[in-house]
Amino acid sequence: MKKISYILVLLITLVACKSKKEVAEAVEVKVPIWVSSRPNNGFKYIGVGVAEKGKGGNYQMDAKKNALYDLSSEIKVNISSNSVLYTVQNNNNFNENFNSLINLSNTDNIEGYQLVDSYENEKQYWIYYQLDKQEYANQKAQKKQQIISKASNLISLSFNDENNKDFSSCLKKRIQAFGVLTPYLSEEIVFDSKLTNGIKTVFDLTAVIQQQLQSITLVAKKEMPILKPYQQTYAPLIYSLELKSKTPLQNFPFVVTSDEEKIKVNEKTTTNSNGELQVKVNYVEPINQTAAFALSPDISSLMGSDSLGRAGITVLKQFIQTPSLKVQARVNNITIFVTATEKNLGKPTGLNLVEAIIGQKFNGQEVQIVSKPDEADYIIESIAETKEDISSDILDANYKIKLAALVISLQLKNNVTKEVIYKTQVSEVYGYANSLEKAGMNAYSNPKLNTKLSEALFFLKRKILVY
Repeated sequence: MKKISYILVLLITLVACKSKKEVAEAVEVKVPIWVSSRPNNGFKYIGVGVAEKGKGGNYQMDAKKNALYDLSSEIKVNISSNSVLYTVQNNNNFNENFNSLINLSNTDNIEGYQLVDSYENEKQYWIYYQLDKQEYANQKAQKKQQIISKASNLISLSFNDENNKDFSSCLKKRIQAFGVLTPYLSEEIVFDSKLTNGIKTVFDLTAVIQQQLQSITLVAKKEMPILKPYQQTYAPLIYSLELKSKTPLQNFPFVVTSDEEKIKVNEKTTTNSNGELQVKVNYVEPINQTAAFALSPDISSLMGSDSLGRAGITVLKQFIQTPSLKVQARVNNITIFVTATEKNLGKPTGLNLVEAIIGQKFNGQEVQIVSKPDEADYIIESIAETKEDISSDILDANYKIKLAALVISLQLKNNVTKEVIYKTQVSEVYGYANSLEKAGMNAYSNPKLNTKLSEALFFLKRKILVY
């Protein structure tokens, strides 16, 4: 009986082992041939992509992207001899970015591809797509014609804007038309000139855009704007722009750049409804010469968030030039006229000590002292006067010494507006002597005069200059 039981256990064990082996063989997946050897099909575009599982993220989506990029790379871009890119290539200015742009657009626009197979192991995921070449060619031709029709419509509408003197809207539509055509710049593109007001090719379109930008002109100013260094705020520099038709250039954006490093301006500005453009100045160092600014049409800002237009701007700039307009402003020193009265007990001193200290503190690279008040931006008025100090009687009674106090009133006035913008007083400067007159004169020679007056002039100067 024991022998029979032993035989039964042995048979069950053998059967179990055989079942496990059969299951393992059934689970094992054979590696497809297309994983190790790339398929080749004369009627199909092939795309094979792989992604590592251990790198995180969605490895299936990564493999799909790689497969579609591989598929698109099989679609060779043949540059037509009548295309825009062919012309650029022949001019030795061909940029590899154009090829990248075309490949990316191919990847984004591929339709009709089919999943053939997929395979995965513990480390990798593989996917295999194919696309019928004839079907792709038919889809591309149909889509190209739709794009050309869309561009033609935009060009036609741009001429309506031109007739209505809407410069900005007109230019935007033409840039949009170029933008939608970007994926086909390697191919010949021909418009129905009856629908596009005589524009037949992309070359014609870029030429019209160029001509439109070159039609912007600057209205001559009667007087050159003046800038002063180190001001807290600056009134904007205003220039007027118009078209060759003498129509004001309305609501059009520009980029402003300064040729002078010592002048800082806002880079972005826009004309108003009257064609006036404001250049906002932020900072000016003394240069005492004429400074130039460049006003460049800002077609990127013109398009704003418009995806159609912005898609083509980078490429469009390879075919057109955005002309810059030169404007100027004069940077002059701040001019100051100083009027100083110096008296000792009501009589002129003839010393001009206070005026000399003021001139010393202000005359420099950014400020010029002028001799005529009508030439000045600011006027500094100084009145210095001595008088007997209240303590003089006590000193005289005890020591036979007189004490004189010097008081200086300072006033800063804007000579254009006549507004008094700062007032202060200098005091606590004294002179001693055995007579009041000598005491007053000694007050003017007191070293404390220079110190006290310099402190007051420091704050006064900050009303004129901001470093």
